[in-house]
Amino acid sequence: MPENLLIKFGEFMGVTLTKIMPNRYKRSVSDIQKAFPNKSKKECEHIAKESWANIGRIVTEFAKAIKLPKEKILKRIRFENCEQFFQDNANGKGGILLLGHFANWEFLGLATAIKAKKMAFVAYPQNNKYVNDYITKLRSIFGSTLISSYNPFFAAFRALKRGALVAILADQSVGSSKLYMNFLNRPAEVSPLPAVLSLKIGLPIYHISVYREGKQIVARCTKTIQPPKVPYSTEVLYDYTKVLKKELEEDILQYPADWLWAHNRWKREAEVLAEMEKGEIRGN
Repeated sequence: MPENLLIKFGEFMGVTLTKIMPNRYKRSVSDIQKAFPNKSKKECEHIAKESWANIGRIVTEFAKAIKLPKEKILKRIRFENCEQFFQDNANGKGGILLLGHFANWEFLGLATAIKAKKMAFVAYPQNNKYVNDYITKLRSIFGSTLISSYNPFFAAFRALKRGALVAILADQSVGSSKLYMNFLNRPAEVSPLPAVLSLKIGLPIYHISVYREGKQIVARCTKTIQPPKVPYSTEVLYDYTKVLKKELEEDILQYPADWLWAHNRWKREAEVLAEMEKGEIRGN
């Protein structure tokens, strides 16, 4: 298909999924209403449908990317204020990229791998072997190293020591995490991985806001966050993770339709709330 038609087809399929998976779609709307209590139900439904349409668009864009030359991929991405970490990477220094599931994070991964000297990113393996093999092939076509999100610390640590940029999608549910705090004012588990790596190695974290602007995907480095120069402790880890969590929350509030609301971000909400109420775990 021509690219424009393919994208429209993807968006149509994304919206169609809301009919095929009505309960998940309704949960998306409910989650948006809780995150944006001042918005009407109609506004929240619009955000949800735009988000689901984006899922279909991601699939078609990513599938087509394997046949695109590097120049065309880079034309689809506009990097803003990212010169520092690309330069550091060219000089053999590692860096941690803090990302969320916004716009087309997969396409962004390809473009970053093209520009970077060494690139790795943490991702969940897919349950379906054939789907996982295909996605793995796409993600690694420009030499990226893939790190499984199951026990990723040591592999990510080694990649950073080798001077790679390590991208971490830290906005979604983390089943193995015992670090709990409110996410968009609701109890949730959060990933400590970016903060742990930054504290242990002493590397900065680059927060990248990703959103769509017309036909382009914009990747803007909004902040370089230096690790606190204090002895490592659980308290320091918690406070540092909280700072990173707020960056991702601000992205969601600013670009709600670009975020992946289909994911059940608060599936452990009752469990987390019960732990918080014990008074043994901080929850703010």
